Amino acid sequence: MDGLLLQRLLPGLPDEVRIGAGQQHSLVVATRAEARLCADLIAGLEEPPPNAVVETSGPVRLVPAEGGLLPHLTVLGNILHGHVAAHRVTRDAAEKECRLTATNCDLDDVLHRYPHEITPGRRRLAGLARAVRSNPSVIVLEDAPGLPTWGSLLRPDNITELWSIAVVLITTDPDRAKGFDA
Repeated sequence: MDGLLLQRLLPGLPDEVRIGAGQQHSLVVATRAEARLCADLIAGLEEPPPNAVVETSGPVRLVPAEGGLLPHLTVLGNILHGHVAAHRVTRDAAEKECRLTATNCDLDDVLHRYPHEITPGRRRLAGLARAVRSNPSVIVLEDAPGLPTWGSLLRPDNITELWSIAVVLITTDPDRAKGFDA
């Protein structure tokens, strides 16, 4: 299976959820605590409950609601940080690949800025670019009220790397899941 399979993960979720490579799907849970737990379960940070199944075809990367960027690195430095952890290439080759991902995420004009110098939406996209460059099979997107919705930020047609990655959005508000399959 390419992507993600969830079975009996949490009460209130469908008994089975399959998200294939290149697909986007949302999971709407009741509380922020359940959202955090769900993200941790899928990312492998928590042990699934008895009889629950979490299967992935490869590594999972979590993008926290605020982007999860390291404050002492520029946007490009953050994206490179994700890339270096997953690939063995020269610095020049890594930077070229990261710049391409940044272009696809519409981050060209903020590459030399620090996270606190860019908008919340751009921080989210930079966190996504960082996750993409680590070559995962699944990306888990956390959501939070007061931030731009992931559906308004993502342009899967432009971010070609997402064509081979299962993307799951975890939110407490069904209105914030617009733009994702449910």
